[in-house]
Amino acid sequence: MKPKPQKNQGKFNKKPARAGQKLKPNFKKKQQKSDNKPNKPEIRNMIRKQKAAAAQAEREKIKAEKEARIKAYKKQRLEKTKVISKRTQRGQPLMKDRMQLLLKQIEEMKRRQ
Repeated sequence: MKPKPQKNQGKFNKKPARAGQKLKPNFKKKQQKSDNKPNKPEIRNMIRKQKAAAAQAEREKIKAEKEARIKAYKKQRLEKTKVISKRTQRGQPLMKDRMQLLLKQIEEMKRRQ
């Protein structure tokens, strides 16, 4: 009986190429990552940040408009309160200023229509 040849432990069973024989070309090359192009998670994060910045700008714009409307309303209310609160020396309300205010309100209503 012939002795069994020893197997190469951890080595492949490939025969070495002969001198005249060419090796097969390896068409499956690994793609090299270029550092210039961002990958998908980075793109998603960039888009997410852009949308968040746009939403934040929109919220700030709405907030500024709301504050401007509130400020205008408070100014108008203060003027109205000053006119209505005017009194004579004896504590009677001044009707002249109240009538002016009512006339102003009527004119504004006509302009809106």
